[in-house]
Amino acid sequence: MRTMNDGNVMRHVTKDITNEAVTEYLTGFYKPLTPELGEFRALCEAEPVPVILRETEDFLSTFMDVVRPLTVLEIGTAAGYSAMFFAEKIGRYYDLPRLRVYTVEKDEDMYLRAKREIERLGYPEYVRCFQGDCEEGIRQVEDAYPLLRFDMVFIDAAKSHYKRFLEASLGVISENGVIICDDTLFQGRPALEDELPPRKHRTNTLALREFNEYVKNDPCLSSTHIAVGNGLTIIKPIL
Repeated sequence: MRTMNDGNVMRHVTKDITNEAVTEYLTGFYKPLTPELGEFRALCEAEPVPVILRETEDFLSTFMDVVRPLTVLEIGTAAGYSAMFFAEKIGRYYDLPRLRVYTVEKDEDMYLRAKREIERLGYPEYVRCFQGDCEEGIRQVEDAYPLLRFDMVFIDAAKSHYKRFLEASLGVISENGVIICDDTLFQGRPALEDELPPRKHRTNTLALREFNEYVKNDPCLSSTHIAVGNGLTIIKPIL
């Protein structure tokens, strides 16, 4: 691994895992799907409440245009922004006057906030929220919709549990489904293997480093890590 002495790489961690000027340039192209979602994003960013980064949203928007999922499972609802974003995108491909997105949130306060926001912004017919940990939430989904399988799973919850979330998601993925994990480069920390992470970031950093290795080395998974936002991992199970 390169170090500071190489003169080619800065050995520090910032919120931007690539280049701040490039990211600022790219986010200059960002446009929300609807004015209402744009206002809600601004509210989340100001509070702050966890919300997918703008460059991540841009990538997911084009990615969904390519794969055109009919159903999405989200692990980690937060205030509900991304669930509504997914529902809005699916509604532009299919005329579906019914559920499109199923989202699971462990934190009860966030779960209740998400339900209020989804109702306020007019998405209750298209987004169904479940409260509980990943496996518990998925069991609730399976109990309510036993034949349902997902064309896309989006994982954006507790970083130290990504491997467990992935394994649970594999049981409900459709034949051609894809799994996307957000924040897998975690401010660049997993890449700095010769540096001990700060204590407050150590658990997540070590867990993500192990998760990234696991995903790349599992012969049953086709995957790629990309430096978009805070890092995305795209996984296609080889069924």
